Amino acid sequence: MRWGAIVGISLVAFLMTWYEWPVLRASHWKTKAAYTTILFASWFIAILLVHNPALPGATQVLLRIYKPFSSLLKFDAYSGEQE
Repeated sequence: MRWGAIVGISLVAFLMTWYEWPVLRASHWKTKAAYTTILFASWFIAILLVHNPALPGATQVLLRIYKPFSSLLKFDAYSGEQE
């Protein structure tokens, strides 16, 4: 396991929260909830990528979703060329 990377990612998340704390204390609860959700999701994805760097990115997921539609449009989603 790569404990150094995990500690580093957690430290960056902590420093971001520490830097934003004065603004977050005075903000609405919805802003706090949005910040917490985005921070936790980003931290979780970063930890997943440390454990398995070969995970597919967003581009591969979108290509897999829209590949069936590309055949209907006569468009090759992988090369970006029309047939």
